[in-house]
Amino acid sequence: AGIVALAAGIAGGWAVSAFVFDTPYAVIWPSALGIVCGGIVATLISSLLFAWRPLAARPARVLRARE
Repeated sequence: AGIVALAAGIAGGWAVSAFVFDTPYAVIWPSALGIVCGGIVATLISSLLFAWRPLAARPARVLRARE
């Protein structure tokens, strides 16, 4: 998803820069890759936090509670 978002952002930025503003276009790679990596890290951390409690539950206790 990050690669697709990066490609779409670069294509959209180039189109606006070239056709609307008539200015040269350059990608600032450290910023672009930093934003994508930051999104990956934020997704992993939030997923871990939301899944921590269900993963910590003992299966036997959960199965016995269903009866």
